[in-house]
Amino acid sequence: MGGWLIFDAPEADLGVHPTEGSEAVSGTAEISFYCDDIVQTVADLRARGVEFTQETEDHGYGLVTFFNVPGGFKIQLYQPKYAK
Repeated sequence: MGGWLIFDAPEADLGVHPTEGSEAVSGTAEISFYCDDIVQTVADLRARGVEFTQETEDHGYGLVTFFNVPGGFKIQLYQPKYAK
């Protein structure tokens, strides 16, 4: 199993990693935003009308949830376990 690259840039990270699972398609892209406190961030976004597609789960690398944006694109929100 491979790992992934994370490019640490001022105020942003760009991660490149292999696809996982039987439903993953190579050559696709996924957008993720990280936060320091996923519980508070989810509450703040819900108060602004954002609808999450699932509850927060522990994916090993961090706490994760998803929401959709106009156009039907799925966005990942996560609280990483690695130190920034």
